[in-house]
Amino acid sequence: MRKRFGSIKFRVVAVVVLFTLASALASVALSLRHFQRSARQNLLQSTEFNLNLVAGLVSRDLEALGTLRDWCGADSGVSGYISGAQARVTDGVRAFDAMNEQVRLNRAYPYLLRTVAVSQDYQRILQCGSGTTAGIPLTPYTINRLERLEYGLGTEQWAGVMVDPFTDVEGPHILYSCGPITSGSGRGRPQVGTVLLMVSTAILTDPIASYQLPEGCRLWLTVGGDTFSLDGSLAPMEQPRSYSPTQDETFNSNTRVTRCVGADGGSFLSVSCPVGASGLWFTQTISSQALNASLQTLYGSQLLLLILCSVMIGAVVLWLLSYTINRPILRLQSRMEYISQGDFSSDPSIEWDNELGDVGRGINHLSQSVEELMERRLADEKSRQDLEYQMLQSQINPHFLYNSLNSIKWMATIQNADGIAEMTTSLAHLLKNASKGQKILIPLSAELDLLRDYFVIQKYRYGGAITMTEDIEPGLGGALIPRFTLQPLLENAIFHGIEPKGGAGTIALAARRAGGELELTMTDDGVGMEPDQAAALLSGEESGPVGLFKKIGLSNVHRRVQYEFGTSYGLSIDSEPGAYTRITVRLPFTEDGQEEKEGES
Repeated sequence: MRKRFGSIKFRVVAVVVLFTLASALASVALSLRHFQRSARQNLLQSTEFNLNLVAGLVSRDLEALGTLRDWCGADSGVSGYISGAQARVTDGVRAFDAMNEQVRLNRAYPYLLRTVAVSQDYQRILQCGSGTTAGIPLTPYTINRLERLEYGLGTEQWAGVMVDPFTDVEGPHILYSCGPITSGSGRGRPQVGTVLLMVSTAILTDPIASYQLPEGCRLWLTVGGDTFSLDGSLAPMEQPRSYSPTQDETFNSNTRVTRCVGADGGSFLSVSCPVGASGLWFTQTISSQALNASLQTLYGSQLLLLILCSVMIGAVVLWLLSYTINRPILRLQSRMEYISQGDFSSDPSIEWDNELGDVGRGINHLSQSVEELMERRLADEKSRQDLEYQMLQSQINPHFLYNSLNSIKWMATIQNADGIAEMTTSLAHLLKNASKGQKILIPLSAELDLLRDYFVIQKYRYGGAITMTEDIEPGLGGALIPRFTLQPLLENAIFHGIEPKGGAGTIALAARRAGGELELTMTDDGVGMEPDQAAALLSGEESGPVGLFKKIGLSNVHRRVQYEFGTSYGLSIDSEPGAYTRITVRLPFTEDGQEEKEGES
C-alpha cells in the first residue's frame, strides 16, 4: 500500500487533479475578462452590421442618382440645347423629354425634387423632378438662388445638406450634388453648363425609420464637413471635440471605431460606416460606461478571489512536479550528457525504487552495452582493413604477367640483351614488392621505386613512346603514404589518357609539402575526360582497365586514404577533354624514423 501511494503514477495523478482544479478556477476568472471583451466586440460588430445595412440601402439610391447626373452631363441633346446660343424651342423640348424620361425611370425618383440643367450664362434652363411644382418656380429671374449651391462643385460627389433655396420660409433640408455639362467628344471637352440634383433628405431618414438604437446611444450623419442628428429628422448638431482610433476588429476595412470626447466632456465609443463612395458617413455612438459598469460591479471581487486561489494552487503544483518528476529527470539528463561525452561508467545513484529508477537501470545497462559494442566494432574494423590490404596485395593479374612476358619475348627478338635485362629486372622488383611486406604505410621513396619499375615495363610495352618526368620536393623521401598509391594513378594515366590518344604521351609526377599536408600530383596530356566520368572513377562505378591488379582503381586508392586518414583527405580529379587529366592525392604529412626501400633485396 505504501509503495502504491509513493509511485510516480499516483503522484502524477494527484498533480493532474490539483492542476485541473487550478485550471478550472483560472478558466472561470479568465472567462470573465473574455466575456467582457466579447460583449464589447459583439456590440461593436452588431452596430457595424446594422450601419452597413442602412448604408447599403442609401448607397443604392445615391449611386442611381449619380448615374443620372453623369448622364445629364454627357448627353448630346442636353449639352446641345444648353450650349447653343441659337437653340430652338424644339431642341429644348426634345432635351427635356429625354431628361424627364431618365428622371422618371430612376429608382430614386420619389426622393428627387429637382434635376436642373443650366447654361453658363443662366439663360437656358431644363428642369424636371417630383418637386418642380412646389415652392418658388425656377426661372431666369430666380436662377440666382442656385448661387449658394455652387460652393459644392468639385469638392465631394454629394456636396452637402442645406435648406431648399426655392422656399421663402424655413423649408425642409435637401441633399444636393453638382456636376459639369460638357460638349463635344474626346478629352478636354469644354464645360457648357451645370447639372444640379436636389434630393429630399427622406432618402436618408426613411431607411433608418425602423433602426433600433440601444439605450443611451445616438445616430448622426456626416456630409461635407457638417454633422446632422438622425433622431427622427435631420437637425444640425455639434461635433465631438476629439477622435482617437481604437484597435477593435471590424468586418469592413473602411469602418472606423473611435473613442470620442463630446462637447460635455463625456467619453464614448463611435462606429462610423461610409455610404458607398458618396462622401456620406453614418455614425452610431456607444456609451462605454453602460458597456462596462454591469460587468465590473458583478465580477470584480470574484475575479480577485479566483486569481489568488489560482496562484496558490499553481505554486503547490509547481513544487510537487519539481520534487517528484523534475529533479529525477534532470539527474537522468545529466547522466545521458556524460554518456554522450564518452563516459560509459555505471551510476547506481539513478536506480531509484520507482518507474524512473527502472529508466535509470536501463540507461546503465545501455551504456555498458554501447561500450562493449564499440570495442567489438573497433576490433572488427581493424580486422576488415587488414584483410582488405592483404586481398589487394594478393590480386596479381595473370594477364599482366602474360603481356609482360610477351613484351620480353618481343624485345629478345629485335633488340640486344640490355633491354631484356632491364625489363626483366623491373618486373622482378615489381613482383617482389607486390608479394612481400605487410606494412600499410611505406616511405615515399619506396613507393617511387615501385612506380619506376612499373613504368619501365610500360615504357617498353609501348615502344618508348611514353615518357615520365618527376618533380619531387627535397626532403620528402621519408614521408609515409599507403602502399600502392601511385601505381594505380600511373596505370589510369596510361590506359584512360594516353592509350586512347594513340599510345604516345608524357606523364608528370610532382610531390610537394603544403603546410601539414602532402600533395602528390599525376598529370598526363592524354584525351582527358568529362566531369561525370571522373566522378564515376572515384565512386567505383567506372570499370578500370585490366592492369597490374584486378579492379584496383582510383576509387580503391581514394577509399584506402580515407580509411587511414579521414574523409577530409583523398583523391580529386581535374580534367579537360582533349587536353589533360590531373589527379591529386592529399594526405597528412607524416615521416618514418628511417627510410626503407622495400624494392631492395
